[in-house]
Amino acid sequence: MNEDFLHFIWQNRLFHPQNIKTKDGQKLEIIHPGIKNTDSGPDFFNAKIKLDNTLWAGNVEIHIDETDWFNHGHQNDEAYNNVILHVVNKFGQNTFTQSGREVPAWEMTLSDQLMENYQKLFFNSKWIACEDNLTSLEPTVLLQWLDRILIERLEEKSELIHQLLSSFKNDWDQVFFILLSRSFGFGLNGLPFEMMAKQTPLKILLKHSDNITQTEALLFGQAGFLQFSKSEDGYTKILKKEYDFLAYKYQLKAIEPHIWKFAKLRPSNFPTIRLAQLARLIHQLKGTFESLLSSVDSKSFINLLNIRASDYWNNHYQLGKTSEKDIVKHLGKASAQRILYNTIYPYLFVYFDKNNYQHKKENLLELLYKQAPERNSILSNWEKRGIKIDNEAQAQALIFLKNHYCNHKKCLNCRIGHKVLSKT
Repeated sequence: MNEDFLHFIWQNRLFHPQNIKTKDGQKLEIIHPGIKNTDSGPDFFNAKIKLDNTLWAGNVEIHIDETDWFNHGHQNDEAYNNVILHVVNKFGQNTFTQSGREVPAWEMTLSDQLMENYQKLFFNSKWIACEDNLTSLEPTVLLQWLDRILIERLEEKSELIHQLLSSFKNDWDQVFFILLSRSFGFGLNGLPFEMMAKQTPLKILLKHSDNITQTEALLFGQAGFLQFSKSEDGYTKILKKEYDFLAYKYQLKAIEPHIWKFAKLRPSNFPTIRLAQLARLIHQLKGTFESLLSSVDSKSFINLLNIRASDYWNNHYQLGKTSEKDIVKHLGKASAQRILYNTIYPYLFVYFDKNNYQHKKENLLELLYKQAPERNSILSNWEKRGIKIDNEAQAQALIFLKNHYCNHKKCLNCRIGHKVLSKT
């Protein structure tokens, strides 16, 4: 058991509030538990309690053991002078503030049912901790939570966009290019793609986007793959010659090639293949992202991203290394969907929000609820556990829920976890 669990019990009043008394025998009535503090200082602000017949308003501190008050040094910290109640799971040394006042302490005992729920939830190795309780959950509880999770996901994605806008002086096009490039890294190589794009001025890239060779030369050169390449094939030599000229002309600086990751990737996902596909997309867009950003329904976007790497890559996965089979390197439907939902939607969400296009932001969210859900292993596992996924909004929320809550056992911050723990 940890203090977060005690915070959860206190905040949600999962204790028996009748006929309780403090350590010194005062009758305690909890009127309001207060507001949880996420910063330094007491755990809850603006709580209201009644001790005997006296109403108190102030802060509440919570510990597993009363002695932790002294272990944490609160007796020397004036920030704790306004604490009106010390909630503990076990009594110990009496509590005193820096001003010398004794703080009433209350031992918050936990019911056997609550402890059993806690043990079952936090100490199992299942795919998600609460999977045995999912089918008995009221559908409205899950749907309302997924609605909130979807917004949280978009807000989290928005943080990076806001940071980039600040760094690049609100250059929306350059920021989008960085985000688009990052998405072509598909997780493992996301950061190298982002670093490459940050050092590649979009205006220069678009200036040469009508020439696929120069577009590839710029991307592969900025990615660091040309300067140290030992390949002697004609294609690589042409790219290197083009890049050397353009890098000198525009004073470009490449990133270090050692940061790219190839290990444990299928060859079709090698960053070299993704760079070639990104180059083809930039060339295909003809210097503008307008068509990409206006295709926000799944079918039209997937059609737009039905791109293939240039012919050289049909029998190559890396520069200068010929592969045995001749395979056209298409981006693929699943990859296009990931780019749509992980890049296009968050970018437009921020753009509409920053420009006060509230109706467009609402339309964007509505569109997610109308689109058929994508398919992947995470969603298949949810379905195996009885969760019906009707649309892409729910799919995105469930992916976020699994990755950001379930994988880290953040059950105390999850509405489903609340229901499971509160179950009697």
